[in-house]
Amino acid sequence: MSLRTLATGLVLALLITLGSRPAAAHGLHPGVLTLVEQTPGVFTIAFTEPVDTTEAAPRIELVFPEHCQRRAEQLDCTPSGLHGEITLRTSTTARLRVMGLVRFLDDRSVEAMLTEGSPTLRVDRSPGRSGWAWLTLGVEHILGGYDHLAFVIGLLLVVGTRSLRRLVTTITAFTLAHSITLALAATGLLTLAAAPVEATIAASVVLVAREATHERPTLTRRAPWLVALVFGLVHGLGFAGAMAEWGLPPGWVGRSLLWFNLGVELGQLAVVVVVVLAVRLFGRRLAGLQPLFARAIGGLAAWWLIARTLAILTPS
Repeated sequence: MSLRTLATGLVLALLITLGSRPAAAHGLHPGVLTLVEQTPGVFTIAFTEPVDTTEAAPRIELVFPEHCQRRAEQLDCTPSGLHGEITLRTSTTARLRVMGLVRFLDDRSVEAMLTEGSPTLRVDRSPGRSGWAWLTLGVEHILGGYDHLAFVIGLLLVVGTRSLRRLVTTITAFTLAHSITLALAATGLLTLAAAPVEATIAASVVLVAREATHERPTLTRRAPWLVALVFGLVHGLGFAGAMAEWGLPPGWVGRSLLWFNLGVELGQLAVVVVVVLAVRLFGRRLAGLQPLFARAIGGLAAWWLIARTLAILTPS
């Protein structure tokens, strides 16, 4: 079997797999469970359930310590206060990501990521603010964001790997741009409707995929950093839209945003490194396959663009 035949098969399998899923870029949106102490031992409860567009929604039951009484959106743990374990109980084996946040009157905070393998928040033993949990979430988010990854790979196809300076400048421009709008949108300073943002992200992938199929001296070819900068601003709004759906309480965004964005950058950097190494190791064999990869990415992005545009024109 030739490399071209193998690559064609892999690309077609990828298109069939991704094309059969909903047009949303990210399969798993984590949930957020927030408990904020209002008076000694009494907490308000806010719970945003996780959403997995690739599987049926899991049915989740919140289990609080036995000495605590839940009344609607309030948890009463008087007189001994909140201590012990909070558990997410579900009957399914689906993926589960819920960020557990607890804030006490004395400004102590507890923060931990709850998963299907570790569904319990130990209030007495869990760490305070957990940067690692948000960093991990950022890495998972970018690796599950097929449209963002497709744009980065499309940029790499346009820029190539011969000039390290040109490559670093382009990726840096994209990073700075989406970091700026992610911060502005996640903190509420910039607000745009999600549907047009998602459609524009798809259009950006179509553009770089098209540019990767030729070598004419277009603006994208002459100044890829500028295209990365402009569309990076839009991609940042896409990341922020995801964070907005998680329902973080006021005052919790800043530090969480910093670690989440760092995770996004590390995940993105890992993809860039893998692609660059693949080109350096198999450059001659892969050179003739670039048009195939570019057209595959473009075709997938065109599907996203059509589906997301229809979502704008025919909102549910």
